Amino acid sequence: MPRMKIADHLNHLISKLRAEYTELTGRLGELEETFSKLGITSAGGKTAARRGRPPKAAKASAGKPGRRRKRGTFSKSGEESVVDFVKKHGKPNAAEVNKHWSGEGRGGKADNALGRMVKAGKLKRVKVKGERGARYVAA
Repeated sequence: MPRMKIADHLNHLISKLRAEYTELTGRLGELEETFSKLGITSAGGKTAARRGRPPKAAKASAGKPGRRRKRGTFSKSGEESVVDFVKKHGKPNAAEVNKHWSGEGRGGKADNALGRMVKAGKLKRVKVKGERGARYVAA
């Protein structure tokens, strides 16, 4: 099929679709008018429940309004606090360290600090037979 015929065919299809679109939107307007006379809200209205992930604005306002998390200031750094706790308590597990961490009023968990200190060689991770997870020892 030559290019000219293809272009003409596409133009014909587009104009046909536009005509159908115009006709259908007119019918839709008539339907909504009939619904409003009968006191019925159409499915196109905002009555149907929204499905899926909420919009960003709704998600942002989901927390406590007017309260922002403040960055804490402590006498010791998080890592110093964890090392002192491990030295004082022998071989604590991650749950015990996290309990100490939140007991000091620190946000989140100590897991990231534990991982950094094991990698830096400040703490050693010791597996215990018959126990899930590991315990930490000062290096």
